[in-house]
Amino acid sequence: MDNHPDRYYVVIQGKPQGPFTLDELRGMDLRPTDFVKPVEQPEFKELRELAELSKLLNIQYQATLPQYFATLDTRLLSTAIDYFIALCIYAVLAAVYLGGATNTQESIPTLIMGLALVPIFKFILCVATEGSKKQASIGKMLIGVKVTDEEGKPIGYGQALLRNIAKLVGVITLGIGFFTGFFDRRQQCLHDKIAGTLVIKDRLI
Repeated sequence: MDNHPDRYYVVIQGKPQGPFTLDELRGMDLRPTDFVKPVEQPEFKELRELAELSKLLNIQYQATLPQYFATLDTRLLSTAIDYFIALCIYAVLAAVYLGGATNTQESIPTLIMGLALVPIFKFILCVATEGSKKQASIGKMLIGVKVTDEEGKPIGYGQALLRNIAKLVGVITLGIGFFTGFFDRRQQCLHDKIAGTLVIKDRLI
């Protein structure tokens, strides 16, 4: 009976194959640099980067710092998606408000002022999702990037809060804080440097 129910994909001759059981992996003479992915994880990693699996296969674990970073145009697209989602949330609330209003025309100024809630919704969504196990806002999830600390680890809600508050620096500097990422090898914007975060993408495998 299989006492370890997990299954794994392995890149063999440049192509993902599997899934394989742990016992099958033991018989494959894998090298530390072979790419492996548990079925429940989104990306392949070198076997030596997977702490639990490398231990089970008697391979020395070796943490690797992030090497693939999201470009600013990709991040801008994810931000646009997040704002669109926040706007949709506001539109639903506005529709509910109008449904209970006795004078629709008089409600229009209130609805216009209520648009100020959209950035707040976006802020809350980003903190809640980037600090979660998903490590990414909905926009980032859709385009395949996530937020980590500078060692590639999850950031948690406290660091996610700091990161999103620090974005105000980019606003105060009229966007300069955001565009500094163009000149950074790891594409870190000013708010990422303040919070000690990275926006990384999956390996192209």
